Amino acid sequence: MKILRLHGAGSSGALLEEQMANFRRELDPSFELVFVDGPFESERGPGVPEYRTGPFFSHTQGYSPVRIAQAIDYLEDLLEDEGPFDGIFGFSQGAALTLSYFYKQQAAANPLRVKFACLFSAAMPCSPDAGMGDSIISKLRSMEYDITDRARCNGENLTIAEQEFVHVLQHTVVDAAIHDPHFPWTNMDIYRYGERDDIPCVMYSSLLAQKIQIPTIHVWGQNDFQYMIKMAELARSICDESMVKTVLHTGWHDIPKRQTEIKAVLRTIDWAMTQCPG
Repeated sequence: MKILRLHGAGSSGALLEEQMANFRRELDPSFELVFVDGPFESERGPGVPEYRTGPFFSHTQGYSPVRIAQAIDYLEDLLEDEGPFDGIFGFSQGAALTLSYFYKQQAAANPLRVKFACLFSAAMPCSPDAGMGDSIISKLRSMEYDITDRARCNGENLTIAEQEFVHVLQHTVVDAAIHDPHFPWTNMDIYRYGERDDIPCVMYSSLLAQKIQIPTIHVWGQNDFQYMIKMAELARSICDESMVKTVLHTGWHDIPKRQTEIKAVLRTIDWAMTQCPG
C-alpha cells in the first residue's frame, strides 16, 4: 500500500519521518510511505523545536484562493507523477490541503487519485473558490468589521451566518495568531482592509454545498491547543459523517506515540480500506 505523507507548515518530509518513527514501527511491511517536502521554502513552523535546523518548507505561499489553488495543482501533479497512491497521511497544513483537494475534485466531479486519507491534527482548511462565503466577507468588509473584537460578535448588525463566520475565525486563526508568533496566518486586518482576492476562504460545514464523501480518519491530541482542536473539529465537520472515523490521543499537536493509540489509528485505516470500491 503506497501512502503519500504531507508535513505541516514550516517543516519537512525528513522531520515528519522522525515524528512518525513510532507509528512506522507498527505499520505492516506492505505500507510504502513516501515523504515529500512542500514546494516552497519557508520559515520555521509552529511547534518545530528551535534546535532543529532547516531548510523548512510549506505546501502553500499563503491562504488566499489563488494560493490554495496553486497548492492543489502541485498536489495533483505530485499524485500523478509519483503515484499511484492508495492514500494520503497528512499532518496539520498537509491535512488541511488534503481536504481542500478532496473538496475541489468532488465539487468539479473529477476523480480522486487516492482511496482514503488519515489526517493528523488538521489545520484550518481553505477553499480555492473565491466565491465561498463571499456575501459574508463582503458584508464584514463594508462594515470594516474587526474580527478580533469579541465584544462585537453578537452585535445586532450581524446575521446568524455572519456571527458563525466571525465565531469560527475567532476560535481558530485569531486565537492561534495571538498565542503563537510562528503561526503562518497572522494578519487579521486583511478581512477589513486587504484586497478581496487575498482573503482566505475558510471551509466549514454550513458554507459547503456538499460534504466530502471519501473515507477520512481524523486524529488529534487531547492536549493540543484549543484553537488547534477547534480546527481539527471543523475539518472533520466538512466530511460526511458516514465516511468518518475519529481517534483522539493523549499527546498534543503531534503524531500518536503510544502503541495502543497507534493501533487504534491502524484499525480505522483497515476500516477505511473496506469502504473503498475495488
